[in-house]
Amino acid sequence: MSSPQIIMRATVGGRRVILDDYYVSYLWLRNNTPEDARILSWWDYGYQITGIGNRTTLADGNTWNHEHIATIGKMLTSPVKESHALIRHLADYVLIWAGYDGSDLLKSPHMARIGNSVYRDICSEDDPLCTQFGFYSGDFINLRL
Repeated sequence: MSSPQIIMRATVGGRRVILDDYYVSYLWLRNNTPEDARILSWWDYGYQITGIGNRTTLADGNTWNHEHIATIGKMLTSPVKESHALIRHLADYVLIWAGYDGSDLLKSPHMARIGNSVYRDICSEDDPLCTQFGFYSGDFINLRL
């Protein structure tokens, strides 16, 4: 499930900490990439990248074009060489989130399922809903993300 929060509070070892990785990352994009840079990420982060990072994204929360979101899913879940062949023509940077409950590794089965709904080569024919895809499956070992 997507979370629109960019700054979160947590307790670690009885101590309250502020997790601002999203915010800091978007500021990094703003301050360290060209103004015309195109950022590829899963659609969940698109508005935040545009609003805080002031950069163009390939997808945002306006998911009216299913085929476009499926293409993003294919790019983010295909083997590295195949992904690179697609991404290099469309994006200058790729943003992948890891380490939180909502990390892209945990979302990868959803990315694969959406991608596979248009591009039928992401998941096996006997698993069209991509239930065997993701972090805890053999696909992760193949470095798909």
